[in-house]
Amino acid sequence: MAKLVLLILLIGIPSVTSAAAWCRYPNSFLFNYAGRAYTTMRAAINACKRNAKCNGITQEPNNKNRYTERVGPQIQSWSPTGETSWAPCPTTANWCEYKNSFLYNYAGPSFTTLQDAQMACLANKKCNGITQEPYNNNVYTQRAGPTIHNTSPSGETSWAVCSAFSNWCEYKNSFLYSYAATSGYDNLQDAQRACLANSGINCNGITQEPNNNNRYTLRIGPQIFGTSPSGETSWVLCPTS
Repeated sequence: MAKLVLLILLIGIPSVTSAAAWCRYPNSFLFNYAGRAYTTMRAAINACKRNAKCNGITQEPNNKNRYTERVGPQIQSWSPTGETSWAPCPTTANWCEYKNSFLYNYAGPSFTTLQDAQMACLANKKCNGITQEPYNNNVYTQRAGPTIHNTSPSGETSWAVCSAFSNWCEYKNSFLYSYAATSGYDNLQDAQRACLANSGINCNGITQEPNNNNRYTLRIGPQIFGTSPSGETSWVLCPTS
């Protein structure tokens, strides 16, 4: 545990020029190129540390899996091509809590406190979130995920680092009019990703339908109606001001 704390302390303020550990963000990208592309992640990160314009790395599956220097700095968690990005890990990350949810697959040791689990997860490139297990002495487990499944049969609670993906506000007993796509999704995260990719065209929110196997559906809206006759729940991007 002492080694882990020392590692976190050495990270310091997040900066590409620091000795920070780098965190992996699946299905994400940073906008705008900041320099060259590389065949290895190590070479790309080393170059990014020397480049004042670079705030992260994005790997491009459609470009022979090359690692590209990116300006960013915001990490966009809705890559339409399955890109993966890396950026210096935050030392005091904002974590979002997801009730009644879990992430698949263990990514490392478990902890008795949430804070210790989060510190370990930030330093673990395989970890994309934390799931607390009520049936296992309430230990906090590192999980690979990265998808958050909102259907825990045992009442688990999960945490993941907040991102563009998490800035959604939930509205109970509500709906938005008109479908923005013909198909729905099994989990909220996939629906949010699809809606963000479709944003500005016709998707302005998500409505979960209890009468349709709890599918998450893309909706045009944009108005939220708080009078759902079937107990629907909706999500839209939270106001920025």
